[in-house]
Amino acid sequence: MGKQSSRGFAALLTAGLCISLLAGCSGKETPKKIMDRIEKNLAEVTSFSNHVEMDIKMEELVHYTKVTMDMEMKNTMEPKAGHAKGTAEVSMRGVSLNSQMEIYQVEEDGAQVTYSGMDGTWLKETADVGSGGIALDKNLFAEMGESADEFQLADEMIELDGKSCYEMYGDVTGKELMGILGSQMLHGFGLVELPDDNAVSQLEIPVILDVYEEEMLPARIHVDMTDVLNDLYDGLGESADVTHYVIQLSFTEYNTVEEIQVPEEVRAMAVQM
Repeated sequence: MGKQSSRGFAALLTAGLCISLLAGCSGKETPKKIMDRIEKNLAEVTSFSNHVEMDIKMEELVHYTKVTMDMEMKNTMEPKAGHAKGTAEVSMRGVSLNSQMEIYQVEEDGAQVTYSGMDGTWLKETADVGSGGIALDKNLFAEMGESADEFQLADEMIELDGKSCYEMYGDVTGKELMGILGSQMLHGFGLVELPDDNAVSQLEIPVILDVYEEEMLPARIHVDMTDVLNDLYDGLGESADVTHYVIQLSFTEYNTVEEIQVPEEVRAMAVQM
């Protein structure tokens, strides 16, 4: 075999190895690469729509708290605002309610204002801008810091709503999770009382993150706090038993939400907290 033939054979062999190994030469996806592309693509996002599901049950001696929630949520970036609407089934101390919930969160006069409605009764709460809530930030995963480097990529792709998705999994701290989801969502939109945020912020919480392969944008975030909360309550010497504490946030659409405005009748009915 001549030198040119040998070089040609070597090139073909190298190319074949790259294809078969699906690594190195092929630029195989890694969690770090995917996270970086998500952050870059989210920077161009003007709005997104979400579907939120919660399944929470906590027992304490003879009483228990159960919250099942199903809500549609929309967010805009400029101006930063959020709107959530759906149903909540709540059982506390033997009393059960099945309610319609609706929440608006907007910026007014340099403050973050939240209008919370349940079965037609509205409350208004004012806080500093950036205090957390339902208006998600496009820098969703900037809060994850070094935790993102520890994520693992599943071997198989999954399918959500007919779209191919990467699936990654790992642990984030409670502080990072509050930065991603907001403290209100983590506390069941105010329906669940957890130990103080300092204790929760130290937890290592398992998260599954699904990412649309084509758009390279978040598809779904699945959080299961059941085991870590049980460990926390045990460590604090409290009798609470967490049967399940699961939050799932699905991203259904990007860049389709129009400006979110609080209806005048809501402003008129809202009672300042």
